[in-house]
Amino acid sequence: MHPTEFSTLLEQGNKLGPAYFLRGPDRFLHEECRSAIIGAIPSEAREWCFTEIEFKPGRLQEDLENAYQMPMMGAHSFLYVADEDDFDHANEQDTEALDHFLRRPPSFATAFFAAYEPDRRRRFTQLLEKKAELVEVLPLGPREAVKWLTSYLRREKVEIDSGLAERIVSQFEGGGNSSAKGKGTGVNLLWLRTEIDKLLVARTDKRKIEERDLDLIVAFREEHEIGKLLSALADRKLPDALVLLQQLLSSKEPETLLLWCIGDLFRQALKTSSGLSSRYGPWSRSMSPYSTFDIAPRASHSYSREELARALRLVRNTDLAIKSSWKDSRLLLESLLWQIAVGTGENGLVGDIQGTLAPPAP
Repeated sequence: MHPTEFSTLLEQGNKLGPAYFLRGPDRFLHEECRSAIIGAIPSEAREWCFTEIEFKPGRLQEDLENAYQMPMMGAHSFLYVADEDDFDHANEQDTEALDHFLRRPPSFATAFFAAYEPDRRRRFTQLLEKKAELVEVLPLGPREAVKWLTSYLRREKVEIDSGLAERIVSQFEGGGNSSAKGKGTGVNLLWLRTEIDKLLVARTDKRKIEERDLDLIVAFREEHEIGKLLSALADRKLPDALVLLQQLLSSKEPETLLLWCIGDLFRQALKTSSGLSSRYGPWSRSMSPYSTFDIAPRASHSYSREELARALRLVRNTDLAIKSSWKDSRLLLESLLWQIAVGTGENGLVGDIQGTLAPPAP
């Protein structure tokens, strides 16, 4: 199953299977799939029906037991299990817990397991590949990317002719964030979405993209503009990072893109700290202006592994808050930088945000 098919399955409210294995190196599409899962749950029931778990060896049995409990609200519960180490450290107890769940899944729950490039020789991975429904999270080819673009614009209540969509997609081929292990590069969806978002901001009254609108999709933002922000954050230079953040926001850079790049920095840094970064190739510099591959090693030296993992949790909390909160998303992003660089506010985004933004006491 392709990610677009997976998202359509969720959007249409079709009956879900007991387990899905989201496997593949495209991090942008992983986030798209995760967002589609959350979007399929009524907003009033998400707190009760959606559980996101950071995999810990030896704890999977306890985590999966939650799936056997009927949700207090809603008819179906969703369990999302992710691991930056691709379940490489799953022990025999975890494997047996997974096998038990896949053999006797509850009828009112669905579990999603997400990994980038898991070791297919491991029994844990083999169980997921054989008994869960597989979603291949690989960079999309042109045809699938056109479907993705059309669907994305439809959600924004904007139309586009198929021929024009094909022309736009063709400008972003060869820059997908794939692994450097021989897989096709596909279409760079992050880059494509960024430029489409800029077009929608420039033409807020648009309900259909037309030929003349292509003039606005021109040169793309160079690497150093966002790279400077990531560099300052990697070196824990908070004052510089806050200034750069304000400059990028003032230039109408999409907040979701900035958040994604910050999250990608710490994902790459976590891989570097684990000695696994060689498994994940960077985007080509000639193709993508947003590679964090060279900056990530500096972050792995500036932050402990626990701080890197905590930064990822804070990014996810901020993502949810920006999508669901009435608060100013700029303040939420500033708060995120404070919490990451200074190392305060473990719960993040809870309580008075102005207090979060206040400088720490000397």
